[in-house]
Amino acid sequence: MTTPRYRRSSVRSVLEAAVTNHVLSASIHDALWAVLWNRRHDDVDEPVWLPDSGYGGVLVFARALDDEQSLVGVDTTESLIVFRISGSVPALGSRVRVLPAARELWRLSDVHPLGLGMVLEFDDRGSTPDTAWVAPLREAVGGLRAIFEARRDRLAARRAELGALQEPPSIDAVWRDQIAGIGERAQMETELTPQEHTALQRARARGGRVAAEEERRINAIRQKRFAERANAEIARFRETDWPALRDRAAADLKRYTDYHAEIVRLEDALSRIRALTDRAAKAVRSLDAIERAEFRVRTLALDPARLEEAAYAEELLRTVELLDAAIPKRGSASASSFSAYRAPTAGPSVIPPRF
Repeated sequence: MTTPRYRRSSVRSVLEAAVTNHVLSASIHDALWAVLWNRRHDDVDEPVWLPDSGYGGVLVFARALDDEQSLVGVDTTESLIVFRISGSVPALGSRVRVLPAARELWRLSDVHPLGLGMVLEFDDRGSTPDTAWVAPLREAVGGLRAIFEARRDRLAARRAELGALQEPPSIDAVWRDQIAGIGERAQMETELTPQEHTALQRARARGGRVAAEEERRINAIRQKRFAERANAEIARFRETDWPALRDRAAADLKRYTDYHAEIVRLEDALSRIRALTDRAAKAVRSLDAIERAEFRVRTLALDPARLEEAAYAEELLRTVELLDAAIPKRGSASASSFSAYRAPTAGPSVIPPRF
């Protein structure tokens, strides 16, 4: 049997269990109902506390209960779950994961906060939301796209300018090739002499044993001659030709190492720019949906002069992505105003009409 991840509850029962201050309870009651309305949920749910429990979603409600604990609401799309947490609380609209802390207490983890100094208000009961804040964001994202495209063009031009360069052999490989060549030349230059060939023919005419002994003797002489010649050539090569070859091989390797490092940097940068360009294109489409969602924004600190900064560009894109993730995924509410469904503070919870 699968243990349920949360249980159905109501605003009133949650507040009765978590808040003892009646004035604070009344304030939280009204604000939480406003959040429910804005997020298009019928009522709140409570989490099932288990050591391995975990919940992820958008932080849409937060009220401090005392200096150490807060009451927060997380919209998981399936439901709006209310937690009593310990520790600090990020800005509303942040993407969070909620994990167990002390018994019946929770903590926030994997927090992805909104940037640009943005503060959302999910419990705002105003009838006419102001979406003028979307226009500066749309203009900033358009500026980012232009910046990314210009950078991509510069990087692609530099990549084409570098062309292709084949990896040169290592210094050890160059040394082995040269020594192998010396050995081949020494081998050819120390072949059997005519006198040695004649001696072998005479030995073979005298029988197999005599021929074998003579062949061993002549091969030993030849091997000694080869070793002396090869060693002398290698010593001469090491003293005269090798330093220049070694330096040239080292220079070729350094040139290729520098080339390869720049190619890797360019490819990584192009990959990042392509990913950022795709995110910026998606952000433009997301802003249309965000504007239709009519988020109520209390503050927005956008500085277009900082768009060239990589960290600020990432903050802008992340903020738009988080706003898109915070768009309610449930059906629209059918009531015309907050007062049409708000339950009296002292009365029973009222489920607002939905379709």
